[in-house]
Amino acid sequence: MHYFKIIIVTIVLLSSSMYACGTCYGDPNSAAVDGMNWAIISLLVTTGGVMSGIGFSIFSIAKKSKNYNKSKEF
Repeated sequence: MHYFKIIIVTIVLLSSSMYACGTCYGDPNSAAVDGMNWAIISLLVTTGGVMSGIGFSIFSIAKKSKNYNKSKEF
């Protein structure tokens, strides 16, 4: 309960220095917003590429395992 009071007092004292970032509350045509948008896009592309690679690897291993098990039946 003591921590809650400290958090409230800190928020009240620092509320004038808390502002939203340029993406949410700024000029949509500024260079900072463009940089943030490109950063988000590049992170999505990187994450999508890695996840696709992992998915392809799992699919490939499953396919090879299935083919190997079919060849061992005879």
